[in-house]
Amino acid sequence: MTTGEQAVDVNAWIRRKTEGWLDLQNGNLLFGAEFALMFLSLTILVMMGGVGMTVDYYLGHHELTWIPLLGLGGMNLLVTIPWGLYMHFLGNKAVKETPPVRLNRQRREVAMPRWTTEKGLQLPFWNSNSGLIAYIALLLTIGFVFSAITQENASDEYRSTLVFWGLLTLGTEILVISTYLFIALCLKKKHDPKLVYEIYPWDKLVAYIETKQNIGPGLMATHTVLTLAIPNPDDPESALAAASINVGHETSGLAQWECIREFMENGPEACPDPKNDETLAHYKAKCRQARKDLSLLPWLGKKVGDWFFQRYLAHIITERRIKTLALKSLPEELKAWSAPLPQEQWAKPSEALQSLNQHLARAYERGLKFTQMGPVSEWQAGREERQRQKRGRGRFRA
Repeated sequence: MTTGEQAVDVNAWIRRKTEGWLDLQNGNLLFGAEFALMFLSLTILVMMGGVGMTVDYYLGHHELTWIPLLGLGGMNLLVTIPWGLYMHFLGNKAVKETPPVRLNRQRREVAMPRWTTEKGLQLPFWNSNSGLIAYIALLLTIGFVFSAITQENASDEYRSTLVFWGLLTLGTEILVISTYLFIALCLKKKHDPKLVYEIYPWDKLVAYIETKQNIGPGLMATHTVLTLAIPNPDDPESALAAASINVGHETSGLAQWECIREFMENGPEACPDPKNDETLAHYKAKCRQARKDLSLLPWLGKKVGDWFFQRYLAHIITERRIKTLALKSLPEELKAWSAPLPQEQWAKPSEALQSLNQHLARAYERGLKFTQMGPVSEWQAGREERQRQKRGRGRFRA
């Protein structure tokens, strides 16, 4: 139903829009890409520091040593690069595990994602603590090998023995961990919950705004969310599938709802377009505008920040995630359901919904607000009762 608010995509929930369907998908994908690529910049800076230390030592002692480069390079290989890759693949995983809600205006239906609830396969040692222990064990073994190689006072035979056993231990650890990960990932992929989409009529979709309070140690946070839900037929008090977004305020939630409603009722022209903040074209345009607006020093400061967070590459990765990765895991049934229909096959809104929207529009023209009208069921029941009384008085007078 209409709320009388202006359609505004408050928190960039609209991700994709076509003539026939609209995708809702939240998440700041650009920030995640920038955070992961920050480790690439740190790697480059550390190696530049290693080169500087090597040159400084050579100029001071007239002797070339590779120890700074080897030490800092090893730190990058063992710490900085693995964490950067971990953050990158964690971002990819988050995109795959937060599929979009799709609204089809031609069918007047909503496709809501949910994950099957069957119990997944529980593997031994498959938890974050085990992964951390394995990572630390590898670091210690590599450190042992490195220290054995750099020992100066030990005999060659003793040093060779330490290096041999260190490399043997390291190879065994890598073989065991790699084999376990390969088997575990294959089994997890086979037994993990599956993504399914629940198709539900648009006219019956449940939408509500609620304010939640989260109480933590010394802190109470309040946030308002807009939720779209498909009722569970076996338990009307619960949802079979649902999607929520933080809107900040009730009025913003109504504006966000109007984006969705306007698309379904009046077409894509009535709905705001997806924001292009995360596209490479938008980033290039911002850079050109900044060069015109900023003086030299602020512009150089911006370019340093852009390089440190690798924003050019981050926008490329984000566009790939939005256009390719997020859609790759969608089931084929959803793609078939999203196919355009001939206009004569388009579903029509119900008479009850049209009547309700007309009544609300007249109420808004009289200056009423949606938030002042109370529950719909109450004033709708009162309206029907007044209509019955009016019809009864008319028959009596006749």
